[in-house]
Amino acid sequence: MKLVNNLYTYVWQGNDNNCNSYLFADVLKGNRHVVIDPGHITTPSYREPGLIKLFKEMEKDGIEGTTGLVILTHAHPDHCEAASMIREQNSALVALHEADGNIYKRSGGIVDIYLEEGELQLANGSQTRLQIYHSPGHSPGHITIYWPEEKVLIAGDVIFYRSTGRVDLPGGNAKTIKQSIERLSGLDINYLLCGHPYGHPGIIEGKEEVQQNFDFIKSHILF
Repeated sequence: MKLVNNLYTYVWQGNDNNCNSYLFADVLKGNRHVVIDPGHITTPSYREPGLIKLFKEMEKDGIEGTTGLVILTHAHPDHCEAASMIREQNSALVALHEADGNIYKRSGGIVDIYLEEGELQLANGSQTRLQIYHSPGHSPGHITIYWPEEKVLIAGDVIFYRSTGRVDLPGGNAKTIKQSIERLSGLDINYLLCGHPYGHPGIIEGKEEVQQNFDFIKSHILF
């Protein structure tokens, strides 16, 4: 589904655990796309075709051509497993934070770009400028992606609807996820795009709704 400008959202609608995916269309040379968190190739419990479902949804939106870059918010399999196949099929590059690099490599993944905090410019006429934030807590190298022009935050597994990401997995840390959320809550956000549809599609729209979500998390979860 087209959200704003050239940004598309793909909320996971299967029965098994898989992530929401996001796509910036035609933002790279040759009208190639950027996919954020493509999820599982096949989900682990119910064997649902996660990547095929994503491709079919993209086709419904009329998105043609190939992916040139896959950005991973972190290296957990439900977000990153399909990245290797996209890389192989499209000669795409895979990018994530170095602190999650070893986790990804142990699963057989290849990292082409290590992302650092700061600006990431996607140049193809529109020159979309994204801001990368290192937002650890759910994993050591978790990143969030802010698009200042449209006031969009792609939050991965740091923030959900009235909840936060888990901190009991290897590399998780309750103190650092609290610091990450406190920091992100200061951004000017009209669209908060979460990594999973947990009790809610995970697409939180409107500045007031976004702020209420941060306030709820701060008062009921991070206190």
